[in-house]
Amino acid sequence: MNLVSTSRFRNYWEKFPSPLRVIIKARLWTAIGAGGVLYLSPLIFNGLGFTAEKIGSGITAAAFAGITSRLGTGYLLDKKYSYRKAIEIACLIAIISDIILFYSQNYFSYISGEFLLGAAAGIYWPSVELAIPLNCNNQINSSEGYTLARSADAIGVALGVLIGTFGTHIQFTRIIYCIDIFCMLYVFHVLKKNLYIFKINECLISSGKEDYKISISKERNDWLFNLIPLLIITLFITGVMSLFQSILPLDLVNGGLKRPPIIDSRVATLIFIKVILLSIFQWPVGYLIRNKASSFKFRFCLISLLTGFIIITISSYLSSGYILILIALLPITFGLCIFLPTGSDTVIKNSPIKYRGIVLAFYSQCFGISALTIPWVAGRLIDSYDSAIQLWIIISIISILLIPICRYIR
Repeated sequence: MNLVSTSRFRNYWEKFPSPLRVIIKARLWTAIGAGGVLYLSPLIFNGLGFTAEKIGSGITAAAFAGITSRLGTGYLLDKKYSYRKAIEIACLIAIISDIILFYSQNYFSYISGEFLLGAAAGIYWPSVELAIPLNCNNQINSSEGYTLARSADAIGVALGVLIGTFGTHIQFTRIIYCIDIFCMLYVFHVLKKNLYIFKINECLISSGKEDYKISISKERNDWLFNLIPLLIITLFITGVMSLFQSILPLDLVNGGLKRPPIIDSRVATLIFIKVILLSIFQWPVGYLIRNKASSFKFRFCLISLLTGFIIITISSYLSSGYILILIALLPITFGLCIFLPTGSDTVIKNSPIKYRGIVLAFYSQCFGISALTIPWVAGRLIDSYDSAIQLWIIISIISILLIPICRYIR
């Protein structure tokens, strides 16, 4: 039975074009390195006595750097700059940021490391997102390629957080930066090793079977206007993702109105459970909804997230609220599993081919803009009220208001 299952998996994996498989491997290893850094860095600097506002400002600095680097990267990609070279540059910058953060003991070095980390992310994301449709080579639809890519991201993040969680148990959480350096070096090696593949395929402009239709229908002046509802919802959901990376751990450490504070190692364990759930459900959820309308996908996503926010809010009022946090992770995970592949694929399908680099940059800019504002504001809110309950109530209300907008997404 195991041999049959392994054979089926191998056959399924090999149906994807070889350059796409290389990109998926690179995304997996990048996610392993980034997983621990994104989710556990707040715990490190919280242990150094940094306030929630200071930690949030570090995320803001990273977002500011990402905003600039994303736009520049998108422009260069549309001018046929190699996405492979852009990924390699991002890896080198990430290594420098890891070294700074590993030795960081003060606010200035923390801000510097986060700034470089944001710049690396700003270069990496438009490049690696554009690499998916460029390497589908008319063999598979871009939606299936994005689902596989997001599954690799989720599995990688889960492994990265697992390693970081082990580090918290042995009182060496900074191991996350060592792991990230190793992963970036490995990605650099993988891309160099397969250089001949990308020299052949980087000249391709087709992103799948639907490209001919897109090239005709999307050369209109209203294409950017039609993306506005998608970008508004993306800003919100990416803001939620930044809250789960930076603010939720602090909320759990500080405790709710009646929910007691949770020790760092247990917070790391809970974060690991979240990313494990994402890695388990990303592929089946993405595969099941791949043929559904985008409006349905985003509506279902927001309803799932709203359910999770309500449960988190209730948990603050209970002494055993930690259990409700675990329950809330399920609908939140389903919501993110829907959004992550759907957002990129919807942007691709609603953009002219010649502008896809800059459009993907604008789309990934939502991640940067959200991270630029929401963690800082949320940190101020927690510092002012000693609780995040007001934050979760506000987020729930916004979710309700955004659900009707989904019908405008094509």
